[in-house]
Amino acid sequence: MENLHLTDHLALVAPVSPLAADLYALIAADRANLSRWLPWANTMHEVADEAAFLTYAQGQIAAHQLWLAIITVNGKPAGMIDLHDKKDGHADVGYWLGCPYRGHGYISQSLQALEKLAFNDWQLNKLQILTVPDNIASQAVAKSNHYHRDARLPKHIPTLAGDYQDAIIFSKLRQDWLTQI
Repeated sequence: MENLHLTDHLALVAPVSPLAADLYALIAADRANLSRWLPWANTMHEVADEAAFLTYAQGQIAAHQLWLAIITVNGKPAGMIDLHDKKDGHADVGYWLGCPYRGHGYISQSLQALEKLAFNDWQLNKLQILTVPDNIASQAVAKSNHYHRDARLPKHIPTLAGDYQDAIIFSKLRQDWLTQI
């Protein structure tokens, strides 16, 4: 993956193990909040867990099963954005930011760069964002980036407690993206 410099201070960079410690520190500092939306946050117990995930991600990227970038602000890891479950002309978008980096538009700028890759370079037809009903911030990202709220999916996302919670699915079509650029 080629690093993408979005602004003077914002970039999307390849997921490499030397960044694991900084990413883990962001997760550990905000674990209670992140785990409400992203159950994997509770599986990261040490830097080695994040390093193992980055190694796994590199393999998935090499196999063309995943596109993932570390969002950096002024050269420091701030979070991640990814494109996964790519099939039949559509894919799902995932993202997270550490607490100090929220509210500055970094996810929206990163998402716009990802959309350009997905719709322009990879010729995907549709991107989807799946979020739980209580994750107002993630829904705001989808709405402010002109994603359409498609549906509420009952009992769709597994929880750490072993049950399921509803999901809200947002989507953007390539034809809609073309009219927005």
